[in-house]
Amino acid sequence: MMKQRTVNIIFLILILFAIFLALIKVTPFEVSESAYIGVIVSLLALATTLVIGYQIYNAVELRKDISKQKRCYDAILKKSEEMERKFKEQRYENQEGFDILASLIRYNSGQHMFVCGDAFYSMHHALLSSIRSNRTDYSWIFNYLREFITEFGMNTFCTGLTRKDDDYYIAAMGPNFDKSLKSTIDEYLAPIKEDEKLLRYDENFIKIQYEYNRIMKLFYDRINEIQKNPLKPLSHEERDKIINTKY
Repeated sequence: MMKQRTVNIIFLILILFAIFLALIKVTPFEVSESAYIGVIVSLLALATTLVIGYQIYNAVELRKDISKQKRCYDAILKKSEEMERKFKEQRYENQEGFDILASLIRYNSGQHMFVCGDAFYSMHHALLSSIRSNRTDYSWIFNYLREFITEFGMNTFCTGLTRKDDDYYIAAMGPNFDKSLKSTIDEYLAPIKEDEKLLRYDENFIKIQYEYNRIMKLFYDRINEIQKNPLKPLSHEERDKIINTKY
């Protein structure tokens, strides 16, 4: 900054001096009119050259300043993007923890056969945040989902059924009374299917794709079995298959 200020002052002095010489008549020398005009033109040319040179110098310095400012801006932008990325990851981790905690609290709050549906939904919903975080190990999440599936049965959706018109209907008093078992299950599946759609369209889905597909096949297979024969419980062999199935 001091160097540029010094150069500016020198240029200003030279320009003022050139203009001064152009305006005064030098004595005692006798100078003809044409010679005087020639001197003035020469001095003005010199002043113009100095001004142009000064502008070129300023343009070069301005270009350097712009380049420096651009580098600073790029560094700040990169830092901002990094902070935004870390903020999003932290937000995803917090949401994941909240959903997992809600799932486990619900699952351990009473009889598993009644609460496994809610527990499965919350744990499955947690995957939306998990795949956007730094998590690399999903095995224990999938193990919980497998365990929840083994608890699914008629009691997951109602406490009593009646059969009519080749279908099962809710017989227990409550908001779902006299509603078909199929429609009740479809209502339960709606938000799970919505989350599943979001998961499959997410760019990070590849991290869980293989195991997720296996889990969801087991889940829908179990749901279909309940709709066909809700009174039939899982055998020990079927439970073991869900827990340990490898495709």
